[in-house]
Amino acid sequence: MRNGKETPASDPRFGVGVQVHVVEPATPGGDDWVGEPTGVIIGTGAASLRSVNLPAGATTSWLVAFDEPQLRRDGRGPFERANIEQALLVAAEPISED
Repeated sequence: MRNGKETPASDPRFGVGVQVHVVEPATPGGDDWVGEPTGVIIGTGAASLRSVNLPAGATTSWLVAFDEPQLRRDGRGPFERANIEQALLVAAEPISED
């Protein structure tokens, strides 16, 4: 807490070790991934001015290791890992141990 104001916490669904899948962006482009690849977050993404100075948000990014090498829509690749904006990630449902 600073100056009596609370700082928004980062999204608790995301962090190292979380399984995710990548969704298609609202506006398709050549940098998109084919399909909706899955993987696991292995680290924080490349630092940006926002991620250094502000709490996590839509522009926060994570380093994701894919389950299988992936191609970009424009044919580049295959990539084993990539820096992906949190806005394009969906955390997988936890596995219940029933």
